Amino acid sequence: MPHKFTAIATTLFLAPAALFAQETAPQTDRISMSQAIKAAQASIDGGVLEAEIETEGDALVYEIDLVRGEAVYEITVNATTGEVLSQSEEQLTSFLSGLFKEDELRAAGDSRAVLMKALAEIEGQDGTQVEELSLDDEDDRMVYEVELTDASGERELLIDASTGEITNDD
Repeated sequence: MPHKFTAIATTLFLAPAALFAQETAPQTDRISMSQAIKAAQASIDGGVLEAEIETEGDALVYEIDLVRGEAVYEITVNATTGEVLSQSEEQLTSFLSGLFKEDELRAAGDSRAVLMKALAEIEGQDGTQVEELSLDDEDDRMVYEVELTDASGERELLIDASTGEITNDD
């Protein structure tokens, strides 16, 4: 009987520590945002509107919205393996068409090479992981707002969708 109590007590003691370790463990064994985008684009040849990493069930995935012509697709990519898990065409209802304006759809298609080059530069810095990016109109220019984590913590950058210039989001 004492062994059973010891086992239960040990489990109760170690379980919170294991959960904490899991939540704070570095996610270095995941693919980069640019790798996830390339996997999504291999499935649907389109420009990036938005991309983010999130937990779906017990799996870490990238959700990437791509535009091809006037169609918007949501691609889900496994963040560990790079496998495309699902893809679906989003119906541009009045709500979604309000989210994705015509100039954003055009800019996403036009900025593919510029975005990938800027992401390679950002992700090339040790320990930098892009968590989210979204295309937006800011001060009459199209920019990707980028949320990332690096050695200094969480921060935000802007990527000019026309030039690829990377600036701090002030």
